Amino acid sequence: MSPEERKKALRERMEARRAEARARLNERQAAAKAAAQARLKQRRPTKEGRWRWWMALLALLILLLLLSRCACVEEPTVEEPPPPPPTPASGELVEPEPAPPEGPPPPPMNKIDRPSMESEPAPALPWLDAFRLQVSARSPRLAQCFVGADRPGRLRWRAAVEPGRGLVSEQQVEPMLIQDALTTEQKDCVVAVLADPPYQLDPGDGPSTPSRVSMVIEF
Repeated sequence: MSPEERKKALRERMEARRAEARARLNERQAAAKAAAQARLKQRRPTKEGRWRWWMALLALLILLLLLSRCACVEEPTVEEPPPPPPTPASGELVEPEPAPPEGPPPPPMNKIDRPSMESEPAPALPWLDAFRLQVSARSPRLAQCFVGADRPGRLRWRAAVEPGRGLVSEQQVEPMLIQDALTTEQKDCVVAVLADPPYQLDPGDGPSTPSRVSMVIEF
């Protein structure tokens, strides 16, 4: 076989293959188009389907209209009657309610000025001056309670004094300044010095019961 015959035969085989490939491609395109048309037909609603859809929509609209009309109509309210007054038990007396007073209200009461009660001052204790002098006489003994103190101080002494026996009780010792704070030993020493020995007092016409006395002591 000559070279020209071989080329001719090769071209014929190639054209045959191309024609066969075109035929297959056309078949595939035709099959795909037919499948697409079939699917489109299935998606399109039929007359019966469209009729059912419109009926459902109409029923929904009627239901919404009925609900809106029910909401606009108010139900009448029924007022309950007031409870009847309690009936008294058998044999029990019911007192009637008092009627309001008739006429204008009574005039206000005028304020009556009364003289103020002025209490007379308590009489001075006849033995108080003698008691203060005897307390001052114990200053040397009181100074012994504060041996070693940096500077002098001042305190207030309160006690109940019985003039008949010259005894003191219920003693209270309070420093006058914060810097004058007393130690326990100093406070016990002051109380002991001011209580012993008993005082020599003359109650006179004054009360014989214990009297509260307060004075300032410097040390």
